Amino acid sequence: MESVTLNHEQRLYVIADGGGFSCLGFDNARGHADQIAQRLRQPDLAFTAEEHDTLAGYRKYQAATRAWGQSALTQDTYFDPGTRPEVVKVLEASRKTRRQVRLVYGDTRSGQPWFDEFDVVGRIGRSTGWLKVPLLIEAGDAGGGAIMTACLLCIIDWQSGAALYTHPSYQVPDLRLVPTGDGSHPWGVEHQRNELARFGDIGKASAYLAFMRGETIEPRVFR
Repeated sequence: MESVTLNHEQRLYVIADGGGFSCLGFDNARGHADQIAQRLRQPDLAFTAEEHDTLAGYRKYQAATRAWGQSALTQDTYFDPGTRPEVVKVLEASRKTRRQVRLVYGDTRSGQPWFDEFDVVGRIGRSTGWLKVPLLIEAGDAGGGAIMTACLLCIIDWQSGAALYTHPSYQVPDLRLVPTGDGSHPWGVEHQRNELARFGDIGKASAYLAFMRGETIEPRVFR
């Protein structure tokens, strides 16, 4: 039986089920419920001001996702609230053509990337269930993790290196290759004087730098 408690400090619903725990942010729950209410044209599914940060809000989120699952729209791909229409178009086209892509995540307000190294190269798949969210499936895998579609700064065609989508605020990072003085890892990559990583040879450091600037370098080259 599912049990839900509130963590007000971290603004999370903490869900205990089957001996494990999962979390859902207060704002995330409201965003999904409000989006579903709008898409289904059922305003009663949207959060009221009093329901935010409450157990009633979590029940409203459950009601909204259940309503989506019982509607014809459950057959569509479901995207996070705040996802740009251009992202939807590119991800759906890539899913249907099985195109391999590189994802660049980051802060869409500042345009600064998060420098993710893992789970950013693969083809686009889709989950099952009521909310069929887009997944990134790495080569050789049958499944993958959910894509944070509202946090995408750039989507790159892995074969050609061409940008299929670029957020208006995205800034290709200005990275520097620097000596570290470390005998075992003499080369580092910096961004705004903050060290991102160190490497044992300059070739790997250079490949990492290129990858973080959006070049289609196989990550195994620098790992």
